[in-house]
Amino acid sequence: MNTFEDALLAHRRGDVATAAQGYRAAIAQNPGHAQALHLLGLLYHQQGQHDLAISHIERAATLQPQDATIHLNLGIALRAAGRTDQAIACFRKALALSPTMAAAHYNLGNAYAAEQRHTDAVESFLDVVKLQPNDLAALNNLGNALLALQRHREAVDVLERALQLAPGHALLHNNLGIAHHALQETDRAIGHFTAAAAADPGYVSAHINLGNLLHAQERNAAAAVAFETALACDPASVPALVGAGSALSAMERYAEAVAHLESAVRLQPQLVPAWYNLGCARLALRAYGAALEAFDQVLRLAPGFAPAHLNRAHTWLAMGDYQRGWPEYEWRFQTIHSVPSSPTSDLPRWHGEALDHQVLLIRAEQGLGDTLQFVRFIPLAAQQAPPLVLAVQPELVPLLDPNAKAWGVKLIAQNDPCPEATLQCPLLSLPYRLGMTLETLHPPSPTPYLAAPESYRAKWCNALQDLKRRKIGLAWSGRIRRNENRAIPLAKLAPLLALDHIDWVILQHDIGEVDLDMLKSSPHAARIHRFDDTVKDFADTAALMEQLDAVVSIDTSVAHLAGAMHKPLWLMLPFAADWRWFAGSESSLWYPATRRVYQSQPGDWGSVIQEIVTHLRQKLSRSS
Repeated sequence: MNTFEDALLAHRRGDVATAAQGYRAAIAQNPGHAQALHLLGLLYHQQGQHDLAISHIERAATLQPQDATIHLNLGIALRAAGRTDQAIACFRKALALSPTMAAAHYNLGNAYAAEQRHTDAVESFLDVVKLQPNDLAALNNLGNALLALQRHREAVDVLERALQLAPGHALLHNNLGIAHHALQETDRAIGHFTAAAAADPGYVSAHINLGNLLHAQERNAAAAVAFETALACDPASVPALVGAGSALSAMERYAEAVAHLESAVRLQPQLVPAWYNLGCARLALRAYGAALEAFDQVLRLAPGFAPAHLNRAHTWLAMGDYQRGWPEYEWRFQTIHSVPSSPTSDLPRWHGEALDHQVLLIRAEQGLGDTLQFVRFIPLAAQQAPPLVLAVQPELVPLLDPNAKAWGVKLIAQNDPCPEATLQCPLLSLPYRLGMTLETLHPPSPTPYLAAPESYRAKWCNALQDLKRRKIGLAWSGRIRRNENRAIPLAKLAPLLALDHIDWVILQHDIGEVDLDMLKSSPHAARIHRFDDTVKDFADTAALMEQLDAVVSIDTSVAHLAGAMHKPLWLMLPFAADWRWFAGSESSLWYPATRRVYQSQPGDWGSVIQEIVTHLRQKLSRSS
């Protein structure tokens, strides 16, 4: 009986136990039986017993040092045991003995890739493809190595070649999606991720990649479907949970987002993005305490993570905790370019100290509404730190010029040179530097603190004289940004426009073509009045607003102007409104003549509009 031959036959039949027993018997009979040692080592490798595998195959390699196959399999066992450097040496030895051994080139390429030696990996996979042009695995791995080297166009060519050999191959479609995404060929990337998910419905990574790309395109409903499909395949997929949370938040489905993100942090408690997104979703639900817990956890894990500091500031400010909120709000400079660059950008910051023969430049930042809101602090700053220069957006210079003269402040447009300045302070840092608290917010600058300049009043004095009904200004959209919630589709305002006894004066800037057509074709067009052709700056808007009985506005610069002028204002707010509107009663802490009207739930503008319609009807009935 030939023990080794019987073991070999059993191995080929798949009878592993008999084969192993036979190989061990052969080695017992002949301790120098290289092939029995080699093949028993392979069996151990297949069973995951890598140390035993290595010891047996090493003995075989010592007995038959010229056998390239033994060196190849020793390298495979070493790599499985995590000893990649030694594995690479074995694959090279095999190739030195047999330069055309495609399996050795392939395994060497994989080992290089595992060590992030992608240039070497490319060369190894190219060697495989030269020997075996239709080797699908080598072509795929070559494409991956090229992707790692950011040689994306070459990767596309290689992966397309592989896809011709295996049409509908899910992995190839997924990798092609990654390559096209890197090349900013978004439609092609989406097509390939979709094809990968269709070819293999259980391919979790393909669904996640598709969801991430759709989310980046703000196609959030489709992204959420992709992430939920991934979760149906793997409910514990943290990337899918985080992606779903992000997409649902973008659709203002915050409660669902919170549920997904809480699952993500339970599964992976150290994941900073999951905690951060959870904090943002909780903040959007006005769950301030829970939001702070999430942001605090982010900052325990990543103390310098600026967005978490900034959102923690928003939370404290929304709660009226100005003592902690204002200092934390300074983190905005680590996340956004709040203060545009200018010739004086490098001036040292003012920290509220008394000045001695120094000129302080206060520079507007962020949006027009922010300037209109925070300019209230200029008189107090002028008392504490004269002389003072105020730099604001050019559109606001005519409006603020009379105030600047009254406050004893020099007014300039943003980016105008200010050679005399020796210190600077961003406008939204003034409450912090002046030590403003919730209790001291009003006394320095009670409303109204802005008014139309006299010359503009004269210009507009007759503009509305022919309007005999109640005159109410209207603005429905702020500056549109990603995930913007400060914009209402004009069609939703139909119940407002339908109210009798009101002339609507449009205060909206930059009206789009669709909205223009809708205004012109409205059945109430005779009571809708536009002045956008003649309103050139905010002094024009203020002069027009002074002649109005009230204003209805979204959270935008028009609303801040109305508030600063103490004009009766119905402020239409999303459920997740900006921090400055959150705390307190229906009236605004910043603008006492303002009535804040919130969505009853995220995305529900209908309830906001209906509440204002009810208020206006009551007001009109009392005055009739």
